[in-house]
Amino acid sequence: MTTPLMMKAALLIEYGKPLEISDVPRPVPKADEVLVKIEASGVCFTDVHILKGEHASPNPLPLIMGHEGVGRVVEVGSKGGALKVGDRVGIGYVFGACGHCRDCLTGGENYCPDFDATGFSVSGCFAEYVCMRKEWANRIPEGISPIEAAPLMCAGAAAYASHKKTGVQTGETLAIFGLGGLGQYAIQIAKLAGVRVIAVDINDEKLATARALGADEVVVADKNAGAAIQALGGVQGCVNFAPVSSTWPLMLAACNPRATIVLTAVPADQLAFYTYEVVERGLKVIGSSASNRQEMNELLALAAGGNVKGVINTMPFEKINDALSSLVEGRTEGRTVLDLQ
Repeated sequence: MTTPLMMKAALLIEYGKPLEISDVPRPVPKADEVLVKIEASGVCFTDVHILKGEHASPNPLPLIMGHEGVGRVVEVGSKGGALKVGDRVGIGYVFGACGHCRDCLTGGENYCPDFDATGFSVSGCFAEYVCMRKEWANRIPEGISPIEAAPLMCAGAAAYASHKKTGVQTGETLAIFGLGGLGQYAIQIAKLAGVRVIAVDINDEKLATARALGADEVVVADKNAGAAIQALGGVQGCVNFAPVSSTWPLMLAACNPRATIVLTAVPADQLAFYTYEVVERGLKVIGSSASNRQEMNELLALAAGGNVKGVINTMPFEKINDALSSLVEGRTEGRTVLDLQ
């Protein structure tokens, strides 16, 4: 019997406990998959939800988490299509979808009832190698390094998809709540679209970073934030990247008539409102999760032109538990990327 090739991977053995770096068998690609040698892997707050068991995997542990991977194709399955060994690709949260339901056929493949999630229901990118379905391989354009590209696979793509859902047009105003990695990407994306941006956070350093990234106005996220935004003219759209419920009444107060609120972060508690707050002003509230492949390609095209840059902290793979702890404790500025090169 042939001895399997091995690789290092960070395993979630028990919810709420640090990951264990172990040697495990290297995966073998199926016919419609490719094997990717990971060069860089981003760390996302969704990983924290999984780690804590708040978003528990449908499968028994252990689990290899991670869904912001970038690397080179090293093996192609028998139905690998146009991909070839040596191609640099990115791996995002959506591992694959059914391809034939209403959602898949109308640009909502990331909402397919049967989609598999990388690092959640299938093995992810906190490892030296990962398999991915060829249809979901995001080709990384020249000019973007693996470290820069990794957070685009989830944070950047989620920010881009969220901005599109706001429907805010050139010359209109968007309030961005939560100025971590997603908020920082969203500022740049909105400014490229000619949108006036009001950046909102409780952290003075993050507000200063938002200014440097192009935000037109900054507002402290205290109980008066809604009134402060109205004093600046109010907004046609809000997007929430802060995983807390305290932003909800602030967004309701900030909105002008017929504005759109997009919810991307996932607070643990319930949100409440009086119906008239939404009805009398004709507000829309939309959820946004991940992105579809077209949105990912559009974002990568912007990034290839040097127009979307992340605030990135690079760490060695062996420091993965430190990276997760920093996220849990709110110490992370921008995005953290694990370097596996």
